[in-house]
Amino acid sequence: MLLTDAAFEFIEDLDRQTDTSSLLNSFQLLISKYGFSGYCIGDPSNPHVYRKDRVWGVTWPEGWLKRFADQRYQLVDPLIRHMGTTSEPFRWSDVRAGAGPVALQVLDEATEFGMNDGFALPIYGTDGAMIGVTVAAEHYELDKRDEAALHMAAIYFHAKFSRFRMRNPPIPKVSKLTPRERECLSWVASGKTDWEISQILNISEQTAHEYVQNAITKLNATTRAQAVAVAMLTRQILQ
Repeated sequence: MLLTDAAFEFIEDLDRQTDTSSLLNSFQLLISKYGFSGYCIGDPSNPHVYRKDRVWGVTWPEGWLKRFADQRYQLVDPLIRHMGTTSEPFRWSDVRAGAGPVALQVLDEATEFGMNDGFALPIYGTDGAMIGVTVAAEHYELDKRDEAALHMAAIYFHAKFSRFRMRNPPIPKVSKLTPRERECLSWVASGKTDWEISQILNISEQTAHEYVQNAITKLNATTRAQAVAVAMLTRQILQ
């Protein structure tokens, strides 16, 4: 299947999506066809300002999310900075030439998690606000036609996602996790599986899984990685 066909099929399938979880899963499947391993979607504006609803969805490696949050890399990430200066999509490698040593460190450290290059898409809504969609890959082989098709799909994806958020606006107050839920999610942030957490905490694997799922629900997240990101942003787990 041509990648342009995959993008059109994704767009046609949007009308059948009924919630944000299925929409995000569909987007993950699309970018996988393009050779990307994960995505991050959210509002990159004013990165120095703390906001609970900054991240809309993310499937970055949990280890990278933890490091990014711990080091407050949103303040120096060259991708975030460049998104604020352009309305055009761009490859991660395109910003390297103009990045300083600290900004380059962010890009270099991302490669430790298989995120060697990527594609960033600043998308503007009807209110003029910009939402950043960025996808990562270990190897990048797209041509301009494929990039254009993915850009178009991302615009339609953003429009659908925005409608879902207007219909079901994010709850401004994130529920407080129990000590056990925080403990389990902290181990998730360290890359542990449910089974490994059960061995560390001397509980059953099912119980560990339930604690993690409870945390995901309380944090209004759709994935384990997003739950870790929200918990770090709300200072419920600290490393």
